[in-house]
Amino acid sequence: CIANASSNDISSMLIDSLDVILVCFGFEGDGRFGLLEDATKTLLSIVMKISEAQLRPLFSRLREWRGDIVKEIEGETKTSSIRRYAFWSMTAVLCRELRSLFLPCMSSVVGDIVEELNFSLRKLHEPKQRNKDGSKRRRVSRGIIEGSDLEDLRPLQPLLLALELALKADAHSGGEWIRANDSQRYQEILQPLCKLFLCRVPSSFPLNSENDGSKFSAYEKLVQGRSTLDHGNVHGCINALAAAAGNEQLWKPLNHAILNACSHDLRAEVRRAGINTLFSILQTLGEEYMILLPECLPVLSELLEDENEDVARVAKECVQFGEDLLGETLQL
Repeated sequence: CIANASSNDISSMLIDSLDVILVCFGFEGDGRFGLLEDATKTLLSIVMKISEAQLRPLFSRLREWRGDIVKEIEGETKTSSIRRYAFWSMTAVLCRELRSLFLPCMSSVVGDIVEELNFSLRKLHEPKQRNKDGSKRRRVSRGIIEGSDLEDLRPLQPLLLALELALKADAHSGGEWIRANDSQRYQEILQPLCKLFLCRVPSSFPLNSENDGSKFSAYEKLVQGRSTLDHGNVHGCINALAAAAGNEQLWKPLNHAILNACSHDLRAEVRRAGINTLFSILQTLGEEYMILLPECLPVLSELLEDENEDVARVAKECVQFGEDLLGETLQL
């Protein structure tokens, strides 16, 4: 029906169609993920036949239906994780299909993205313990969240995918979207996104991945992007953020966060995530990023001797890549 409908027909049936789609998005029974996929395809068919002026209020309606994430964080009202998951999954599809045309809509949910990232950090970050003298120390182990708490975090992966796709579209268009408002948008997203390097991801964390996903840990899939390149991960987001940022001033705090991950002394998986992300950014940006290579050399020098073979290998690849670009041997 929608496939054969004209733009005028779509406009007349838009409200009723959206009501049906939202019922499907909010379905809580078995088979809900398949129903969500079908409803998203239907929504996309509608979106492709309406104007940009119609798209913005449509997206606002979807965001209103999803609920207010701020209230969930504050404990005032629990927003359904099913609705949040459906919203960000749908948003990722629209970002993929509409690219830069969808960036004005993404502007309206930047605050939601930051709140969602911070919400996930509260669940996944380990708290600090204090020594008897009152100083802080790391807590090496703690109880892992599970059950309904993990379901609350299911929306994180499609959110990361939506953000990555938006940033890629922005990079292709010159990066004006992420640098808006004197780069305030960039700064707001950068901090919570990079903090996810340090999260602890329970093995039962709900994630979508390729068929070989069982070979990797939940941390490797969510943060490092192993077997999740098409599903959303931290690694892909940060790489896209660097490409969209486009200048040394914005790269510096990002590079600092990556080097902090590379220097994590307790967890090889964090160092591995950091060094892999650094190498990916070097490959993506090439000579443009070489201006920050001197800041990286002390950390790379240490990682060449890392006890983890994968970390040491990628550090060596970073050094070799820099030498090939510069045409000279780096002094480590």
